[in-house]
Amino acid sequence: FFNVMGHEPPTVAIGLMRRANGELKDTSANIIENGEFVVNLVPESMMQQMNQTCADYPPGVDELAKAGLTALPAAHVRPPLIQGSPVSLECVSQATIVTGPHQVVVIGRVLGAHVDDAFVQDAERGYVKTAEMGLVARMHGSGWYARSTDLFQLARPTVAD
Repeated sequence: FFNVMGHEPPTVAIGLMRRANGELKDTSANIIENGEFVVNLVPESMMQQMNQTCADYPPGVDELAKAGLTALPAAHVRPPLIQGSPVSLECVSQATIVTGPHQVVVIGRVLGAHVDDAFVQDAERGYVKTAEMGLVARMHGSGWYARSTDLFQLARPTVAD
């Protein structure tokens, strides 16, 4: 699970689960050990590959290779970007919080954001073609995801309104 928590500085939070035996999964262990991570947003076209990376592989197994994904070098951190992801956020860990016996939350500062040129609407204003990315999001429980096909936008009201 992941969400943007702020923009000055750009901050994200990711929720990470442990293995059934209580051990940290590779993602958690790597973030705690190295202090760096990349959030790669997932388009619907990559759902099966993304799901394959969730298998409970033992440490040392390359989940990206098992899923047929291609790693690309990041500019600011050691973990890779994933080819085909429309947006990748390079992050450094600012805090790790154990929130339960089988879960950890990591707060990260975004050092760099990569947006596929095909989805840039206005680079100077930071506008992207969100609906065209066809993103999926993890929901609750085992195997539940949501499509981002029903997007809408509301203008924020002002006090004068």
